[in-house]
Amino acid sequence: MNSISAIVISRNEEKNIGRCLASLAWADEVVVVDALSEDKTVEIINDKTAPWASKVRLLQKEWPGFREQRNFALQAAKHNWIFSIDSDEVCSPELAKKIQSLAQMPTDQKYFKVHRVEYFLGKPIRFGVWNPSYQDRFFFRPGVEYVNEIHEYPKYPGIPDRIHEPIYHYPDFTPEKFLYKMNFYTSIEARDRVRAGQRTHALRILTAGPAMFLKNYFYYRAYRDGYHGFIISILEGISRAVRHIKIWQYQRELEKS
Repeated sequence: MNSISAIVISRNEEKNIGRCLASLAWADEVVVVDALSEDKTVEIINDKTAPWASKVRLLQKEWPGFREQRNFALQAAKHNWIFSIDSDEVCSPELAKKIQSLAQMPTDQKYFKVHRVEYFLGKPIRFGVWNPSYQDRFFFRPGVEYVNEIHEYPKYPGIPDRIHEPIYHYPDFTPEKFLYKMNFYTSIEARDRVRAGQRTHALRILTAGPAMFLKNYFYYRAYRDGYHGFIISILEGISRAVRHIKIWQYQRELEKS
């Protein structure tokens, strides 16, 4: 029987980590790499009465970035079949059964993208750039490593198949959380793009936001999600504009150096 390791990275996730780990009690082991959380995350992970208590292995490592932290968790796992999940996500029972069955099948297909259901203010989002969302999450480890500093993903040696049984993302995703993550991610993205040679100018800064709004709202049919789709389209437009503003900021710094 092929065993499966679930890997999770965390930092200050006391509101989510228990929900995540409870959905992983089926795994043969659960490796949690915690980035020195300052809340009750570690206490929850180490709860000896929890359904995951016999499966979890906690490792603590100062935060080096998404790619390095995930590769550390990947290498720490005991088994070659890996299921990677974020601490603000939940593995559905249907997905758990699917993963377990796939790991036992005699097949050459060893790399999979998993459907993730996205939420905004408690509503599942069915349209726009957030859907369909398929993430590289279940794979056979040899030859796989995480790449990219942001929007990191495991680079597969082969072509992945899709699993339609879902992961559920955090249901109470709010504009505040979007803007917090946007500020963090756009800084990294902008620096990476400037280093790679990308530049921007006034016209791009002016049009990037409206263009992204229109693309998401009409082309990707976010209007079918009602007010939620409308607000998401505005936020995605703001994010695109902010990214160009930061590209402009960093390219000026580079020109002055």
